[in-house]
Amino acid sequence: MNEIEVIATAWGSELHKQLIAEEHAARVAYRNSPEAWEEARRMKEAGPLKIDWSLALNKKSPTRKTSIYVWSEMSV
Repeated sequence: MNEIEVIATAWGSELHKQLIAEEHAARVAYRNSPEAWEEARRMKEAGPLKIDWSLALNKKSPTRKTSIYVWSEMSV
């Protein structure tokens, strides 16, 4: 996917329902693709995730700023 087309539409409209159906079809197509199966196989072989709790528990650790995104209504 190189380009993403942005379409503004009213919630629940026919166009909105069509876009939701297309998104669902794309997800199902990817889920059943060989690439998805390969990704699942690699994730299974990766093993458990190791977490370094010393950074979270150390009071002298640098604070990290988290970006906060605010959703606003689009005018159609």
